[in-house]
Amino acid sequence: MSQRREQLAERLPDFGPLLDRVEGIYHIPLLLALAGFMLWIRVRNWRNFLVGGQVYFSGNDAWYHLRQVRYVVRHWPETMPFDPWTSFPTGTSVGQFGTLYDQLVATVALIVGGGSPSEGTTALVLLFAPAVIGTLVAIPTYYLGKRFGGRFGGVIGVAILALSPSTFLSRSVAGFSDHHAAEVLFQVLAVAAIVIALAVAEREKPVYEQFVERDLANLRRPLGWGVLAGIAIVLYVWAWPPGLLLVGIFGIFLLVVLPIEYLRGESPEHVAIVSAVALTVAGIGFLISFNTVEVSVTNFSLLHPTMAFAGAIGCVFMSWLARKLEARDLPRLYYPGVILGLFVLGALVMAIALPDLFSFFVSQLERVVGFGSSATSLTVGEAIPPRNPGQFLLGSYRLALVTAIAGAAVMILRLALGRSRERAGILFVLIWAVLMTAATLTQQRFNYYLIVPVAVLNAYFVGQVLQYVGSTDARSNLRNLEAYQVLSVLAVVLLITAPLAIGGSASATAAGDYADQQSGVGQSITGWDSSLDWLANNTPAEGTYGGGNESMDYYGQYDRTDDFDYPDGAYGVLSWWDYGHWITTLGERIPTANPFQQNAGQAANFLLAPNASRANEIARTKDGQGVRYVMVNWKQADPAGAALYSVPFTWYNDGPLSIYDDLTPIASQSSGQQQPTTAFLAYEQRHYETMRTRLYTYHGSAVEQKPVVLDYESPQRLSNGSLRSAFTPSGNESAVKRFDNMSAARQFVEEDGTARIGGVGSYPQERVPALEQYRLVHASQENAIGSAGGPGPLYRSALQRLQTTGLNATELFETPTNWVKTFERVDGATVEGQGPPNSTVEATVEMRMPTTNDTTFNYTQQAETNAQGEFTMTLPYSTTGYEQWGTEKGATNVSVQATGPYSFRTPVTSTDGNASRWTATADVPEGAVIGRTNGTVSVDLSETSVSAPASANDSAGNATAGNASGGNAAAGNASASTNASSGATNISTTTNGSASALAAPEAGVPTRTRVGIDG
Repeated sequence: MSQRREQLAERLPDFGPLLDRVEGIYHIPLLLALAGFMLWIRVRNWRNFLVGGQVYFSGNDAWYHLRQVRYVVRHWPETMPFDPWTSFPTGTSVGQFGTLYDQLVATVALIVGGGSPSEGTTALVLLFAPAVIGTLVAIPTYYLGKRFGGRFGGVIGVAILALSPSTFLSRSVAGFSDHHAAEVLFQVLAVAAIVIALAVAEREKPVYEQFVERDLANLRRPLGWGVLAGIAIVLYVWAWPPGLLLVGIFGIFLLVVLPIEYLRGESPEHVAIVSAVALTVAGIGFLISFNTVEVSVTNFSLLHPTMAFAGAIGCVFMSWLARKLEARDLPRLYYPGVILGLFVLGALVMAIALPDLFSFFVSQLERVVGFGSSATSLTVGEAIPPRNPGQFLLGSYRLALVTAIAGAAVMILRLALGRSRERAGILFVLIWAVLMTAATLTQQRFNYYLIVPVAVLNAYFVGQVLQYVGSTDARSNLRNLEAYQVLSVLAVVLLITAPLAIGGSASATAAGDYADQQSGVGQSITGWDSSLDWLANNTPAEGTYGGGNESMDYYGQYDRTDDFDYPDGAYGVLSWWDYGHWITTLGERIPTANPFQQNAGQAANFLLAPNASRANEIARTKDGQGVRYVMVNWKQADPAGAALYSVPFTWYNDGPLSIYDDLTPIASQSSGQQQPTTAFLAYEQRHYETMRTRLYTYHGSAVEQKPVVLDYESPQRLSNGSLRSAFTPSGNESAVKRFDNMSAARQFVEEDGTARIGGVGSYPQERVPALEQYRLVHASQENAIGSAGGPGPLYRSALQRLQTTGLNATELFETPTNWVKTFERVDGATVEGQGPPNSTVEATVEMRMPTTNDTTFNYTQQAETNAQGEFTMTLPYSTTGYEQWGTEKGATNVSVQATGPYSFRTPVTSTDGNASRWTATADVPEGAVIGRTNGTVSVDLSETSVSAPASANDSAGNATAGNASGGNAAAGNASASTNASSGATNISTTTNGSASALAAPEAGVPTRTRVGIDG
């Protein structure tokens, strides 16, 4: 039989040369296919980011990169040294933007655009940048994998990079044009250069005597690779200044590897020389770019070159120390002992002599790799740690995570046994992988870095398996592989890649599907779009507000400063920090707060301010206009906005305040339920008094108490008396009850003992006064609940509240739920009037919002007359003169305009059966409201007989809050049943669930009239 096989083998052609050729090039088509797949899944949905012919981006930071790239296109190759178009009223310079990444994108845009690219071309280049850069990461990943696991190992590493549905994929799809993909590319290039430099150091073994003898021929390679490693580190930090992290990783590596080399009987000098060269070059590169002497990681500060030079000096010192100890023939354990002792001593001296600097380093370690997070950092999505680390990492890497851990274990074992040839390089990769894992578990954003260490460790593991099942040459020569070896390796490869390729459950999505999920602009930016477009075209140019004549150059070159000197006509636009870059880039106005979290506390203090006087103090600046516009979207004003509603409490620093001072969960528990569930959220009076509620919900108008009662059981209270939680009434009792008048409502509350007036929907517990200096000037076309076109993001929450409270849509929200509402802070028009003595005068004006359904609302304010019948008001809404003022005169093109003059009236009084009230009408000119014309508006009220009885006194707050027929018609087939014994209306709701019904405030009639609040 054996002879027959030999004869058959002789007849068959010799495939050896063919296998040799295949062995030499097989990896090339595989790598090209994997790279092509990476690029394809990242760019195939790029049209999702074209809306109405305009390029959009995912997230916030990409928009600021667009501004930076456009600046570089205009001033190539210079980047923006300082930007006064954000962080009002100081301006800012943020080192993470205007970096090498922006310069590269701008350079490509200039090439594509023939030297003068349009803004659309520049935006398209930025759109595709993360996909292209993310694909390029495959090159250094393959090289590192090949270095430790052979060609086949390198291919497997790239396969993991291509197939993992991880953070790296989501951060490198087209449209997510932040700097994250560039960070990964330049870090991996730097790691690869460091690994090569270390390998050359171990092979060439440079020593001090070669410098003395000027042996440049033998020093050329170690020094050359040291220089290249240093340049690679510089490029990484130029792309992302906090990349100083890699210098820290390098330093930790040196503190570990040099003592190990000494203990092994090897000279630490070889690695130390190359490392000192790399860190010196890095320090010189950092010196070229540093622009501040402050201690900062995020800016190009003096800290960067200081750390690099300190590392280089440390390498020289440890080399010198090794020679001294060896010359004295001291025990080798003295070397790590002295180094450790000096390190601890240095830390103690810094802690005593420079406590602030010591605290800075400790906080940075905790924040990046020390599993520590501050309360405010936990409000930033990418900075939070993964909630379930194991699930988070397995969801990203599947079984490749397990094999990566196995690869690391084999690395450590072979190092311990002295079987690794490139000891320094392997140890560096291990330390890099460990620290990037710690960083990922501290801030989940760093998971986009972790994918490459996982890929490299898997490459090493596959290479070791291939070596174990075959000969020592099997890793590099396909001709040496036997069938069982191929099957064994194939099994390992499938174990690693198959779970990544096929996905599976809802939490295990294949890369292509995951990329599809991440490729979209989201509803938020499209919801804001019309408001930002209005802001750019209907507000005065920066520097011209109020008649100023120093218009600011949007792409001007401004010198770096800690406090920019704004011209008198410059002003700020206040919103939550998430929206700052949109305001800068799309609205072309200056936000106070931005996604750098600058002035986040100021924004929180304003939005949660308990009164208008405190809000005005926050909005004003010592010089200039201060904040002139406030943009509030539904997410900031409604609990359904989730983090956007709750996060400002974390940033609030204007006194003690928690979210439970604002809202209270009202729970219900049905039979068979083990745990109670939240039926709806009730509100404390503090909620209604915050600026965000008074602006978004009431448009600055006064709101009276209404005979609506919230009934609850088993209340739990905070130390300040606020309600912490409660349960809905037992049985069939409704939690929300209406009464015919306030006295009946108060009587019920007094007798019940665990009920209160208001605190649900748009009904406050107490009267909320009008705002005198804030007016609604624009509302976006988009409705958060939805319209006939379909439900919006607020729809589900609104539907639940309709069902659990029985309130209709208007009672829940009071005014239309436009996505964004823009308000202007104005001086207000002074009204001086004459009426009956010691009485209440109410001024009301109907305003029209030019949205889809042309909705109207009423603004109401009250004032008291003195003994002589005199009263004064400050009114923020004008009724005439809109055409006389506009952006060309430093004023606002107001979109929300009055339908007629103000009506002034007093409560109805009755004498001898004759009912009367004092009334008047008056127009308020726009010039008076914005403080551009002198004089006051005079109003003289006259007495008028009325037919209504005194009990119908609507201004006193005794009108019904909405009966079953009128109020519920707008709610969408809601019905009410009357409880005759209690005198209250218990509300049970049914709804047809249509988005158009829930969006009833867009019905085109005055909101308050529909619910009968104003009589």
